[in-house]
Amino acid sequence: MYELKKMQQRAALWITGAFHMASSEGIEAIAGLIPIHLHLCKLNGCHHFCYPSIPPSYAINSLLDTAHAKNQPPHRFAISNLMDKQQAKLRSPIKDINECLNKVLPCFNPIHTLFSPGLQVVDYFSSRIFFHSPLSFSDKDIHSHIQKLNNAFRQSQASPHSTAIIADGGIKKSNIASVVTHIWANNSITNQLSLQAMNIMPIKAKLMSMRLGLIPAIDNKDICKITVITDSISAARKILESKTNPLQKIILSIAN
Repeated sequence: MYELKKMQQRAALWITGAFHMASSEGIEAIAGLIPIHLHLCKLNGCHHFCYPSIPPSYAINSLLDTAHAKNQPPHRFAISNLMDKQQAKLRSPIKDINECLNKVLPCFNPIHTLFSPGLQVVDYFSSRIFFHSPLSFSDKDIHSHIQKLNNAFRQSQASPHSTAIIADGGIKKSNIASVVTHIWANNSITNQLSLQAMNIMPIKAKLMSMRLGLIPAIDNKDICKITVITDSISAARKILESKTNPLQKIILSIAN
């Protein structure tokens, strides 16, 4: 690495004509050269991101997580077969590849029907979708908002054709997201769902918690009204967004 830095410094000196005692970082910035260690990290990341496009027959797929194995049976030394302590101690290119693949987000489909002007969910059902958020964060408005939420929950439990979904999702220190959803009907929990995932954004965890509850609630043909209670109204609003969004896969499954 030291020799590579010296080579880049000589190239920067040749480009700028600066003195040898000049700061290496300064002349590299003036010459428009990316620091060599960052360039190597960039090349390494680009190399890892090539793996989503490799054919399913490649043997390396069987060493990755089940989500990236492309239906190949896991090898006995696959990452998915290792314990958490083993994964934490593991130093391997396979682990680096697996972590990079966890950061690959689904592609956005700009011509999907639900994202076309006039055909969006908010256009189809604008009179049926309501968001309730506090007017401000003053104690008075927060108290009033809590009362409105309580009333909305009681109304959903009073009707046999309504249900309430209490959804929450968060990220732990170990970079593992925990998602929990409770479905309430007739003043009792009818379904309790939980899920864990690694290397996902907090906003994605919130959407996943809503998705867990909405799908079984929608499948119930007797339900006409669904009330979703969550601590992130901004996440709920993303269901109706039509702009380019890396969370489109989850948003479309909820919108459908």
